[in-house]
Amino acid sequence: MLKNYLRTALRNFAHNKAFSVINILGLAIGITSALVIFMIVWYEFGFDNFQKDGDRIHRVVIHAKFNGSEGYSVGLPAPLAMAMKNEVTGIEATVPVMYFQGDTKVPVQLVNTAGAETTIKKQSGVIFTNDDYFGLLGYKWLQGNVRVMDEAFTVVLTRSRALQYFGNIPLQNVVGKSITYNGDVTVTIGGVVEDLNQQTIFNASDFISYSTIAKTRFQDNFMMNVWNDWMSYSMLYVKLEKGNTVAKTELALQGLMKKYNKDANRDAANTMAFKLQPLSDIHFNRKYQAVEQRTGHKPTMYGLLAIGSFL
Repeated sequence: MLKNYLRTALRNFAHNKAFSVINILGLAIGITSALVIFMIVWYEFGFDNFQKDGDRIHRVVIHAKFNGSEGYSVGLPAPLAMAMKNEVTGIEATVPVMYFQGDTKVPVQLVNTAGAETTIKKQSGVIFTNDDYFGLLGYKWLQGNVRVMDEAFTVVLTRSRALQYFGNIPLQNVVGKSITYNGDVTVTIGGVVEDLNQQTIFNASDFISYSTIAKTRFQDNFMMNVWNDWMSYSMLYVKLEKGNTVAKTELALQGLMKKYNKDANRDAANTMAFKLQPLSDIHFNRKYQAVEQRTGHKPTMYGLLAIGSFL
């Protein structure tokens, strides 16, 4: 019977070649389009799903109200990170992330393997952070270890960034080399980590030790001791200990607000509060705009799913 079906199909194809070709092409285009759509949707919904204990990772944000209008900010007062680390209990990791001011893409100067000085005019993914960053995200260390981040004027690179800067040389030969960022911050490479290689909002590749800030002009530029002002370049991530709750932590954060910024909530019409934004909410929440982070759009994804299902 199958042979008869095949013979009939071939006979119909021979008699209606143009019509058959159009049908086959239409079917192929429809299937291909549906597959592409489903891959796009799968990619967008896959952001940071791989993170271990992702349900305990949050970004600290500000929710403000001014004369009836609401505002949302990922930028925080720079001293909050240290205060939270020292004064708030139930926190497993406190991870400040700070970018260079202005254009976050900074010039990078280094000496390559041939001994020549190389300048990369605009490099993205350069941040100041601490040792907790690598534990928060589960990086694999290829050279060095997390303790190098305790030292000022130290930088850790991802494997791909080390390859970009120095070519295909043994990674142990990368450690110890110097890099100058923005023309005035010279640091020594203390380690190399494997790239995350999955969909993530954490896209930095150069990690300058947080303690470097206190020994450079960035101590003043980042307003490290100022509570009543902040910049979009200063962000903070935390990982809660097991058993701790968002409500308890937010209450403690409001205690810090009241302690260090007494003017913040004197007017009932103009208030601000520190909130914890779940990691799972970050990629699709467009209320909070962060530097060097792209947000997705859920309604668009659902629309694409509907189109793909129809195809």
